[in-house]
Amino acid sequence: MRQGSVTFVGKSGERYHFQAWSLEARFKPIAAVYFVTKRAYDNGTYHRACHDGIYIGQTEDLSGALAAEEQLERFRKYGANCVCVHVLADEARRIAVERDLLDAHHTHCNQQARAARLFGATGNPD
Repeated sequence: MRQGSVTFVGKSGERYHFQAWSLEARFKPIAAVYFVTKRAYDNGTYHRACHDGIYIGQTEDLSGALAAEEQLERFRKYGANCVCVHVLADEARRIAVERDLLDAHHTHCNQQARAARLFGATGNPD
């Protein structure tokens, strides 16, 4: 179910417009940058949602990117309930947007995966 739109700003200052969907949404095979978040309403106003970043990624096929139950469970561990999607066909551009957003936003699961790569940890980075 579509939940609206949201804009995230990268470290460069560039603004990226995303469509917000429930985490249970299933997608067609489209190329996109995606931002998994915990979506909640600011100060109980119910007019404006805020997003706590959990994971930022990019894929050439969004239909498979969020299909692994193990990955979804890791996201849910941090309260994930939303996936924000920025459709973008060009792979080099997707990678650049992903990097720009990662440099600007703390995300629970990206940080753990990065630490696992740096320190050679094996298994699930939770």
